[in-house]
Amino acid sequence: MLQHFLVHEGARAVQPTRVRSAFAPIVLPLAALIASLVRWWIQGSGNLYTAVHKRFWVPDPDVQWVESPQHPIWLGLEVCAIIAAIAVGLAIAGWLISRRERRSGRTATVLRAAAWVVGALPLFVPIAAFATGTGPANGVSLRPESKGVQLATPGIAGKLALPAGRYDVVAQAGTSITARISAGGEAFDARFSEVTGSWQGNPGELTAPMHAEVSAATSSIDTGIGERSEHARDSYLLAGKFPRITFTLDKLLAARQDTPSQVTFRARGTVGLVGKTHVVEVAGTLAQPDPAALARLGVSGAALLVQADFALVIKETALAPDAKDFDGDRIPIHVSLVLRHTSG
Repeated sequence: MLQHFLVHEGARAVQPTRVRSAFAPIVLPLAALIASLVRWWIQGSGNLYTAVHKRFWVPDPDVQWVESPQHPIWLGLEVCAIIAAIAVGLAIAGWLISRRERRSGRTATVLRAAAWVVGALPLFVPIAAFATGTGPANGVSLRPESKGVQLATPGIAGKLALPAGRYDVVAQAGTSITARISAGGEAFDARFSEVTGSWQGNPGELTAPMHAEVSAATSSIDTGIGERSEHARDSYLLAGKFPRITFTLDKLLAARQDTPSQVTFRARGTVGLVGKTHVVEVAGTLAQPDPAALARLGVSGAALLVQADFALVIKETALAPDAKDFDGDRIPIHVSLVLRHTSG
């Protein structure tokens, strides 16, 4: 009798302890919530929305700044709120399961298992975010604004030791058009990556006639957040009706030789945006890359690097009806182009 009792009790002792509380799965989303908030705090950007492919700008010796190929998951407060809601839902589910078990006198095994599965899912959020890292070294979320070109005096002086002819835009990381948008108390960059066009002129004689036409596909806009990009593409830029934003260089107003391989310029141009045209003044630099820069850029032959800035007054554009959605009255735009000599 005693031996039978000891064997029975020993068997019970080696059996795994069953979690009795139906509320136990709440521990998992709470752990996920804490980890997600820690990740959000480490990010330091205070962002509200999650970016699945967070964009960073990194310094570049040739075109100032380029988009980093590293795109970590950048958690926002909205995903933390979703995880918190899951925890609340599991608390309600735990209460319902406990109530059902008391009435039936049996353990709701399937419901308990489902609760554990649902509770475990949020753990993948912080795990995935931490696994993608915290961004590249020296990376910044917003492309630093240009210092501004000071070229008040008239006159066109300067030249680059490059052949005359046609220079076509090269599709690569150094070619993009970026608009700085301030809306809803947040500033972000709207980047257009599909840029085409050409410049026709003589870099060795800037007083000679020149002409440039550049355009960007409105469908290529990237604000860093998918839903926001889609909203900008469809509601503001009306990409289905106006597939491209265009820029035409009308006249070079002034130029100054800064170094043997760089000229600062001021020019007048025309921008076509959502069915309206706007005359703008553009300021920037023309530069001739050296052999090392050509190798870094992956370009052969004669090449020309352009960095230019201008701004659009929102009330003067087709975006005027939505001017209240923006925090400022202007949209600064930066143009970065890598061009290659294609014909004389």
